[in-house]
This record gives sequence, C-alpha cells and structure tokens, in this order.
Amino acid sequence: VVSTQSTGDFEPVFIDQPNLPLNRTSQHFTTPKSELNKKKAAIRNQDKDFKLLRDEGMCLTMHQPWASLLVAGIKKIEGRSWYSSHRGRLWIHAAAKQPTTAEIRAVEDQYLDIRGNDVIFPEFYPTSAILGCVFVEDVLPKFENEEENSSEFLFVCKDAMALPVSIKSKGQHKIWKLGKQEHATVLDQLF
Repeated sequence: VVSTQSTGDFEPVFIDQPNLPLNRTSQHFTTPKSELNKKKAAIRNQDKDFKLLRDEGMCLTMHQPWASLLVAGIKKIEGRSWYSSHRGRLWIHAAAKQPTTAEIRAVEDQYLDIRGNDVIFPEFYPTSAILGCVFVEDVLPKFENEEENSSEFLFVCKDAMALPVSIKSKGQHKIWKLGKQEHATVLDQLF
C-alpha cells in the first residue's frame, strides 16, 4: 500500500502490511488458463452468433443465370477464387452481362441433373439488379461436390430468399456494402 505525505509533495511512502503478500497478482492471472480459454471462447461464440443475426447490407455480384439460381435456392454452393470471413446474410446482385439462351439452358440442364426434374427455374434472369439474399453458413476450401468443382473456396449457402421485385443497382467487385437507401429498400421488400 502506498501513502502520500501531507507536505504537498507526492513522494510515495511505503507502509508495511504483514498480512498481505507483497507480490500480489490480479484475479485475472490467478484464474486457471483453461478457464480463461473457455471464457474467451464463449465471448467469441457470442460475437459470432450476433454477427450471424445481423444484416450489415453486404452484397455479392454474380453473373446470370447463377445469381437467380442461388436466390431461388436451387444453387447451394458458390465458388470463388478468394476467401471471405463473411458469415450470415449476403445480398445477391446480378451483374450487367445478359446471359445467352444457350448459357441459361446449359446451366438449367446441369441443375436438373443435380436436383431432379421437379426443379422450378426462374422465369426471368434480370441483370444489373439486387435479386434477394442467402445465408452464408461457411466458406470452405475446395471439396468434392456436384455444383462447383473449379473454385478454390466454396461459399456454403442456405435460406435463400428472392425479392418479389428485383431492384436495379450497379454492382461492385467481390463482396461490397449496399448503400443505406438500397439496404432499406431491399429490407422493406423482404419483410
């Protein structure tokens, strides 16, 4: 324990206290390491769960027809050459490039083989528009699957939701953040 003299200067005076150990450590450091790790893991899990519940307006631009198939829930895995730490809701934007009828037919045939004949494909494949959202459950290194086999990283998606009306928008590269007004507009349509 430290005391100051009453002379106005602040030179410390040490007072002997025989009942207290001199080299006390804080309670933080006396907690066993395994307990600290459990507490840290619990906090990280809470942060992860909170992040999954939030919608930060993050968006991914994709080419058609894959963008529409993803928000329709037909496509479940999206491949990319880059990793992302993003988990949770991801809005899907269709790029400006209009697919040809032959491209659409080839991709639809691929998904008929994967999902069976009862698949209902979208009537339209709009471009330069926000189409809906998916929930990104995980981003994994390449693994054997029916949908995507050429990409280095695979976004595992679920809970696809298409907007009733697509919203015209200019996309960006990789994952990007929607503007406040765009985000409010897509949320209004979703709920």
